[in-house]
Amino acid sequence: MATPALQDDAGHLVVPCMINGKHVIQPSHASFPVVSARTQEALHYGQTSTVEMAVNAVESADATFKVYKKTLVDERRRLLLRAADIFERRNDEAMHRQMTETSCEEPWARFNVMATIRAVREAAHAARAALTGDLPPSTSGVPLLVQKEPVGPVLMIVPWNGALILGARGIASALAAGCTVVFKASELCPWTHSFLVETFLEAGFPTGSIHFIMSDRTAAAEVTEAVIAHPALRKVEFIGSAPVGRAIGVTAAKHLKPIIMELGDQSPAIVLEDANLAKAATLCATGAQMLHGQVCFGTERVIVHSSIKDKFCSLLADAFRNNPVSGSAITVAFANKAQQVVDDAVKRGAKLIYGDNKLVGASVGPTILTDVDPESLISKNEAFAPTLFVVAVDSDEEAIAEANSREGGLSASIFTSNYERGLRIASELEFGQVQLNQSTLNADALGPLAGWKGSGWGSHAGRYGIELFLQHRAIFLFPSEGANPH
Repeated sequence: MATPALQDDAGHLVVPCMINGKHVIQPSHASFPVVSARTQEALHYGQTSTVEMAVNAVESADATFKVYKKTLVDERRRLLLRAADIFERRNDEAMHRQMTETSCEEPWARFNVMATIRAVREAAHAARAALTGDLPPSTSGVPLLVQKEPVGPVLMIVPWNGALILGARGIASALAAGCTVVFKASELCPWTHSFLVETFLEAGFPTGSIHFIMSDRTAAAEVTEAVIAHPALRKVEFIGSAPVGRAIGVTAAKHLKPIIMELGDQSPAIVLEDANLAKAATLCATGAQMLHGQVCFGTERVIVHSSIKDKFCSLLADAFRNNPVSGSAITVAFANKAQQVVDDAVKRGAKLIYGDNKLVGASVGPTILTDVDPESLISKNEAFAPTLFVVAVDSDEEAIAEANSREGGLSASIFTSNYERGLRIASELEFGQVQLNQSTLNADALGPLAGWKGSGWGSHAGRYGIELFLQHRAIFLFPSEGANPH
């Protein structure tokens, strides 16, 4: 399969930044290695954007925006559908890039590609409705026109774990709204992220409508602030960890820039005594282990009625055993942290009822814990590991309280055969998504996918995602002659 085709002055294969549709290859001192978690060897190199390049990207995006915002909605729709067709035609290449850089397995890469195609097509289909204005009554009695207008150039920062879908969803939503994009790639998967930009440009979007920058971690704060601080930059979308989100949120606040965030979670699954326990166990195991547990709405807690705890734990262990974890952590450091949170829980008295938490390379063995101390790391923080812990409760009210007791509120599951009971519980959960009889991993291209509480704000996908990049203009039509109405 293909590798990056460009080289720096040291002969490294590089993924460079792209401004105005052209690669900007820098000297080798700007290059940083992209390391395989599987082999611990450099696959190729990314290149850190200079502040000047980042500013140039914003200014070009602003110049293009003044023209692109006038593009007919049907033309944007046509280009988005063409982009989706290209994603579909080149799906093997997209999967190859993601699997190469992030060490994920084929099922996760395929899910990402299929979800990407659906998200881009749905953005195309939803654009017309999302952009339709209103004619509400006014208190003065004169006609009132409410227009929906694109906010302007936006900065988009997305992570490596959902590299294709999270990037494509945001870019498609912004372009559908009429915005232009400065896309800051993850330093862990720049080749995968460059595929997104290449595809939208190949579909026919203006070269100045999407710019591609990146940086290593040492320069990330400086480059990001240069973009956010620019007067032409109007909004920020960030998807990633809460600590980084807090830092970017502070920067955005300093420069009075609105920000959309989708952060982490400790997503719970509530298993009631009337549930199909075998199905619940299988879906909880999948939710915990997918992508080595490195999914922001992966299942981290199982809240089970005490009357079925032992039976369910046995089924859960069988489900882990029959559906072994695949892939590895994105880096050895991530794997070490995953192992440490389980070790900490065990040292504090938790019982390991499945797995050995053994570290091999960048992979840590999947585990199930019970009797977890509330002060342990895994209880208080997102584990980002192929593990979950079981909490027993005696009532629906206790289950609701336990589910709502953490900072995050992204996705929760309820397993029950009684929909009335399930809906009653769902209405009390402080989560943007609630799945009945499905994994916490579930998401839909129609949206909305929204984080509550510490999981962020803003509803993604479909028309909801497009609306994030729109603002309202009210036009009052007073008569040109005679007295104005009161």
